[in-house]
Amino acid sequence: MHRIKKDALFIVDGSYLLYRSFYAIKPLYTAMGIPTQATFGFCRTIKKLIDDFDPGHIVIAWDGPVKTFRTEIFAAYKATRQKPPNELFVQKDYILKFLDAIKMAQITKDGYEGDDVIAALAKRYHDRQVVIVCADKDMGQLLSDNILILDPFKDRLIDKHEFEQEIGFSAEKIPFYYALLGDTSDNIPGVAGIGKKTAQELVQQFDSLDDLYKNLCKVEKGRTHTLLAEQKANAYLSLQLFTLKPPPLDVRITD
Repeated sequence: MHRIKKDALFIVDGSYLLYRSFYAIKPLYTAMGIPTQATFGFCRTIKKLIDDFDPGHIVIAWDGPVKTFRTEIFAAYKATRQKPPNELFVQKDYILKFLDAIKMAQITKDGYEGDDVIAALAKRYHDRQVVIVCADKDMGQLLSDNILILDPFKDRLIDKHEFEQEIGFSAEKIPFYYALLGDTSDNIPGVAGIGKKTAQELVQQFDSLDDLYKNLCKVEKGRTHTLLAEQKANAYLSLQLFTLKPPPLDVRITD
């Protein structure tokens, strides 16, 4: 595993960890009937991070409590997701109490998702090592020489080089890739009819979505050319939805 520096900043995606714990662990209840599996999984993961890495700096990033800018530009964003059960929110309340009790820093921003907050923190503290605790695919676009991703459920630490070896193109092109492919989990349309292989080939061939459309004549496959031409608006909408947008934050980390 990569060497984690003592002054590294650990940024935990709170919503990712909450949902992952809730759905990955079988339902658990107290004698009083209070659901606990998400609380148990979340707190256990935080404890393991502390035990394994003894981080000098750690912060939990949460989704904002109001609709995000993505919903403003595309009302159907995440509309296909099932509404989370009440048992999940009950457990989030206990998790927040736990984090307050251990005095762990938490941050959220109205109108933004936790992923955007993570991007803002990673960008601000780019001069130090940053460890993002979240295995969501959109986090890959933040990877750099100083930014790593930790999958807490697989005990896997991923760097930029390893990530790029797996996907076959530079990490910065992740939004470009999903602008073409779309993302069914978030209801991001992409270009319907373009699959993983074609999306990867296009991302390897062109520098960006702008570069692709400026040189659309270079797309040799007739069907792919037609799909791209007909769904240009969806491609650019998807790029906007998938690209992380760091909000302004009034926080400072001190040594």
